[in-house]
Amino acid sequence: MDALQTLDFEMDHSCLLEGSAQVIQMAFPEWNQKDVRYVQQTHGITNALDTTSLVDFDSYSAQKISVVKCIHNKETVLIRTYGKGTDAIIDRKQEMINMIVLSRSGMSPKLYARFSNGIVYGYVEGVPFSVEDMRDSHKSLLVAGHLANWHNVDASDVMKTSPKLFGTLNQWLDVIPKRFSKPAVDASFRSFITIDRLRKEVAQLQVELTKVNAPIVFSHCDLLTGNIIFNKEKDRVDFIDYEYGSYNPRGFDIGNHFCEYAGFDCEWSLYPDESFQKVWLRRYLETANGSESSPVTEEQVSMLYAEVNKYALAAHLYWGIWALVQAEISDLDFDYAGYSKLRIDEYFRRKSVFLAL
Repeated sequence: MDALQTLDFEMDHSCLLEGSAQVIQMAFPEWNQKDVRYVQQTHGITNALDTTSLVDFDSYSAQKISVVKCIHNKETVLIRTYGKGTDAIIDRKQEMINMIVLSRSGMSPKLYARFSNGIVYGYVEGVPFSVEDMRDSHKSLLVAGHLANWHNVDASDVMKTSPKLFGTLNQWLDVIPKRFSKPAVDASFRSFITIDRLRKEVAQLQVELTKVNAPIVFSHCDLLTGNIIFNKEKDRVDFIDYEYGSYNPRGFDIGNHFCEYAGFDCEWSLYPDESFQKVWLRRYLETANGSESSPVTEEQVSMLYAEVNKYALAAHLYWGIWALVQAEISDLDFDYAGYSKLRIDEYFRRKSVFLAL
């Protein structure tokens, strides 16, 4: 593993631009500070539109991440500051390892430095996907190919290759309070689910998905629209934000991505149908195989289709439980309990159909 510069600094969220200047001075002492331009990003999404005003956190900023773009001549880096409580749901050490592994594999920009509550890393040129881009016949296949290459990354020399999915789900279940501190959140939660029921569903789903025998691959685990960047000039996509990355079942990463076709508003009618998925999955398998001598068969595509949709159920539980953790620890004005209900309701609606595939 490459040595990583560690800065003795803690960012104040109320002074991001001023703090970023201090970070840059420590990380890049050779830069002329007068030539550096600082631009705060909107929505907490790394490649969102620029703004120099305070961040207006909305639904996309659910992870409470603050990002400042720092431009020095022709070089651009990002300073990303973590928000309150995120260490309860994100393994920051794992994130560091992910970024270093991906950087050496040519799958992510360079990681330059870390400070007590954030990181400094390279900028990915391009524009984040929209919900419409997810279904675009060309762009969607770029994602399929790029994800296949992700899944071929070998990080076995620096991390365990055992899947983290169900261990993470059970860890998050342990963090959900017996009673939420906000009465309205507590009432909302109790109106649609209980912790005991969630534990039961997680345990039952683990048994069912073990039967699928999906390959364990290095996964992104959070391929929503804002984390997919399209570079029009190069006609390519890149993935950003690797905090949930880990070794996990292949079907989970793809199934989770398909769930994100519905957007953060959970318009489930936008979930891709079988014909769309099979075109996407064929491109994925073609890229993953890396050889035209062994053409992808219809049977292989159909088997992957069943695998992916079964694991889409795990994605609903994953983010439904995640949202319940956020409902207690986050200081954002967002209805996490309501979002959890949308995901868990869809899990139950799809459960019997997907498990029967």
